[in-house]
Amino acid sequence: MILACAGCDSRYDVSGYAAGQAFRCRCGTVTELAASAPQAGMLACPRCAAPVDATHAQCEYCKAALLLKACPRCLSRVFHGHKHCPECGSQIDHAAHGDARADAPCPRCDAPLHARLLGDVVIDECRGCAGVFLDKLAIERVVTDRRQARAEALLGALHRADVRPVQPGQRMYVKCPSCKVVMNRRQFATGARVVVDVCRSHGTFFDAGELPRIIEFVMQGGLEAAERVELQRLRDQARRELQSAQYAAITESRSSTHANEHSGRSGAIVIELLASLLR
Repeated sequence: MILACAGCDSRYDVSGYAAGQAFRCRCGTVTELAASAPQAGMLACPRCAAPVDATHAQCEYCKAALLLKACPRCLSRVFHGHKHCPECGSQIDHAAHGDARADAPCPRCDAPLHARLLGDVVIDECRGCAGVFLDKLAIERVVTDRRQARAEALLGALHRADVRPVQPGQRMYVKCPSCKVVMNRRQFATGARVVVDVCRSHGTFFDAGELPRIIEFVMQGGLEAAERVELQRLRDQARRELQSAQYAAITESRSSTHANEHSGRSGAIVIELLASLLR
């Protein structure tokens, strides 16, 4: 069973825990695991929306396999495959944290990371180097769901600093604070001029000053501009490849014609030579 934090919507796997057990999220909110309320009536198939009894393992109409589970927010019964709970509207398919996480080491300097709730976003910040780690849910809210009030709250609370390259003596490649696997370094987006460290499973680490720059870049339409630049680059590449293919075809055709003409002239010379010898 997955339980959603009432404060920041982080998800935790609470399978096997008894009703009434309290859990402290890393944002500081304490959430109690309530007993699932009995529900009467039919549920909806997540594929065709036909009414289906909760005891059925297969939809009678579209034959889709059905797996019953609980909404992480209101604990109502839902079928696996629904993106949102039909009762409370909460998003269901967010990944869960394994346990309520304690302080983790900063990827850059190994100082402890401290969880901090800013609006509805939890950030893990380092008080040593001012780096920030955002999990996948926080990244989605900052980058995809762009709310001006959220951006202003983050910009007002984050440490502002000049973005600097990795200094001599500092580690270039750092480990994810959650899984301890070395993260990938890549440019956040074309035009952002920020290289971040990404763990595909857990989140992204930003060195001091990088997250405020990224938030401003996103809110000013930088991602759309980057997409237009990338689209134009792909078009130019396709045009060059087409021109190269056309040039190669023309060159091959000319070479073939020249070879045929040369072969014809050579044959005529041989015939004339044989004729002169037979005279």
